[in-house]
Amino acid sequence: MSTLPDSQPPSPGLSSSQRQVNTKAIAVSGEFDQASADELDALIWDAENADIKWILIDLSDVSFIDSTGLSMLLDAKRRSNGRLSFMPSKHEAVTRMLELTGTIEILG
Repeated sequence: MSTLPDSQPPSPGLSSSQRQVNTKAIAVSGEFDQASADELDALIWDAENADIKWILIDLSDVSFIDSTGLSMLLDAKRRSNGRLSFMPSKHEAVTRMLELTGTIEILG
């Protein structure tokens, strides 16, 4: 799991004191299960508590997700107040799981 540095994209015509857009991207790869769910949840909580405005979870390299990982993502999505977005997995097994559980729309 890796995170990209928080960033503040430049705002043409505005100083950073007038407009701040804080973002955090977190990339998850391989198997996303109980072992890695707690680590990701902690990273998301840290971003939320740091008042990050937009959090992107990159699931594109996730090849497997279990119910614990899925439940954690759904809980984080609910509490994020629209700040949390997901980049979908490019692996068919993960896409199929999300479709079968009816969660692909929620995480989309």
